Amino acid sequence: MKKIFLIAATILLITAIFCSCNKKSLSGTYTFGEGVNSSEVTLNEDGSFEFVFSPISSYLGVGKFTVSGDRLTLRTSDGQYHYVFRITDSGLVFDADASSDMLWFGEFADGALFN
Repeated sequence: MKKIFLIAATILLITAIFCSCNKKSLSGTYTFGEGVNSSEVTLNEDGSFEFVFSPISSYLGVGKFTVSGDRLTLRTSDGQYHYVFRITDSGLVFDADASSDMLWFGEFADGALFN
């Protein structure tokens, strides 16, 4: 019985280590474009985000993000807007059809890659 417990505990430990090594954190800053035409999404470890749509915009999107499969959804804290991205190995791909229309002078369109 003691051997079975030891084997099971070892398997669980190895599985936990393997899973934690393969889980990539999304936290960081993802950018699209350059200069006046740039946009930036910052994802924080605590599940919050900041979305700078354009350097000329006075609106700063802030709120919480969720991940479901390969879909990242940003929901602003005022509850008025949401923005959806597909998570890829290259970065975040904007999904305009699933997102709010208001882009606050952002020059990005459907399929834009933020990396």
